[in-house]
Amino acid sequence: MAALPILELGDDPFERGLVHGRDLAPMIAENIDTYLAHFAAGGLDSAEARREGQAWVEVIANQNGDYSEEMRGVAEGASLPLGDIAMLNARYEITFGLFGKEARANDLAAIVPDIAGDADGCSSFGALPEATVDGHTVIGQNWDWLAGVHGRCAVLRIRRKSGTDLICYTEAGIVGGKMGVNEHGIGLVENGLVSDHDGQNAYEKPFHVRCREILDAETYDMALHPIVATRRVCSANFVVGHADGEVIDLETSPNAVSYHYPSDGLITHSNHFLDPRHGPSQMERLSTSTLYRANRLDRLLRKDIGKLDASACQKALTDHFGYPNAICRHPDDRLPVAKRTMTNAAFVIDLNTRTMLIANGPPCSNAFVAHALEPEEMTRAAE
Repeated sequence: MAALPILELGDDPFERGLVHGRDLAPMIAENIDTYLAHFAAGGLDSAEARREGQAWVEVIANQNGDYSEEMRGVAEGASLPLGDIAMLNARYEITFGLFGKEARANDLAAIVPDIAGDADGCSSFGALPEATVDGHTVIGQNWDWLAGVHGRCAVLRIRRKSGTDLICYTEAGIVGGKMGVNEHGIGLVENGLVSDHDGQNAYEKPFHVRCREILDAETYDMALHPIVATRRVCSANFVVGHADGEVIDLETSPNAVSYHYPSDGLITHSNHFLDPRHGPSQMERLSTSTLYRANRLDRLLRKDIGKLDASACQKALTDHFGYPNAICRHPDDRLPVAKRTMTNAAFVIDLNTRTMLIANGPPCSNAFVAHALEPEEMTRAAE
C-alpha cells in the first residue's frame, strides 16, 4: 500500500483547505462517489444527499467559522461544489440523521441495516502512565469503516503562529480530522455508537467539527467542552487523553453524555453503549462483533499491564478472533460492496512524544509508520 500523504498546513483556514483540496483532489472526488454509492445502497439518492450537504454549508458556517473557511478552501482547491465537501464533513450525521423520524417510528434496527450494513467496527483503548513501560499516556484504536475509503486518507500536520499545533488523520475532503494529538499533549480516538434516540435533533454541530475542536484545545477542560456543550444529531464515543496522565471515555447520544474511566490504568471501548441511560443501544444489533471486541482487546492489553509498550499495543490490534469481523477487520464478502467495512488504519498514539504510529490498512499486513508533530520525534519513534 502506498504511504499516507502528509499535508503540511499553516495558520490561515482557507489556505489550509486550498492545499488540502489541490493535493488530494482525486481522492476527494473518489470519497464523494463512495459515499453517494453508500447512501444510495440505503435508499438515499444522490440528489437528496447533495441537497442535504448543501444544507450543512450554512449550519457549519454558523457553528465554526474557521472550519467553514477550511471547507471552502478544499472545495476551491479540488474544483468541487462546496455542498459536496459539506456532505463529506457531515457524512456521519447524514447517514443516520435523515432517518430520525422513521427510525423512532419503525425501530432503528429496521432502518439502519439498509444504511450501514455491518456499520462500524472500531476498537479503541487508553492507557495511563501506570500501565505503560515508560510512564507515558497512550491511546489507540483500529478505525474500521467503509472499504471504499481505504487509500483515500491523509495525515494533516498543522503548525500555527496563533492557535494550537496538531497532527491528525482524516479522510480526504474532511477537514476535521479524527485520531490525533496536539502540542499540549491532548489526544483523541473514537468509536461509532447508535442509539434509538439518534436523529431527534436536527442540524446540531457535526461529529467531525467536534473532533477538530477537541484537537484545537489548549487545555484538557477545553478539549472536553465540544463534546458536552451542545446536543447532538447522532451518537458517538470519544476517548480523550492528556500526556500528564488522564484518559476519559465519553459516550454520547443526542441528549446525554456518560463518563467512563480506566480501571488499573486501562480502558477499552467498541461500538455499544455501556451506560443504559442513553436508551436502547443499537449497534450490537447491526454489528454483533462489538460485544466481544472491547473485552478481548482489554484482555490482550491487560496481561502486560505496567509494561505496555508500542509493540504490545500493535500486536493486540492485529487480533483475528471472529474473522473477518475481528479487532483487525477485513471486508466481509457476504455484504454488498458499498457496505463492506475493514480496518482502514490502526493507531498507537503516544501523547507525551506527540507521536502517531499508523498502519495504513489492517495492521496484520501493514507496518506501523511513525508520524510526529515535531520531526525529531519521528526519528526517535522509528528507532
